[in-house]
Amino acid sequence: MPTMTETCYAKGQKVILVTSQITNGKWLCKFSIPGSSHLDNGPHGQNSSKVYKTEWEARTNAFQRARLLLGEPQDLTHGFGPEKI
Repeated sequence: MPTMTETCYAKGQKVILVTSQITNGKWLCKFSIPGSSHLDNGPHGQNSSKVYKTEWEARTNAFQRARLLLGEPQDLTHGFGPEKI
């Protein structure tokens, strides 16, 4: 099973995403936050090994879960785009 690791940042914290492709071509992704007690328990405490059709969906879902734990808004475009005056 191929595994890819990606480092992202949310709210100043490093978030490590570990994405894997399983035998049926589906994807799953877990996250870890170094130096933190936050664990990836999946969406709303469900099984974190939910599978997705694409690598992008798996990574996006894991990163959103990490951001939620860190108290960031779920909108992935937060902080980007033109500033409002």
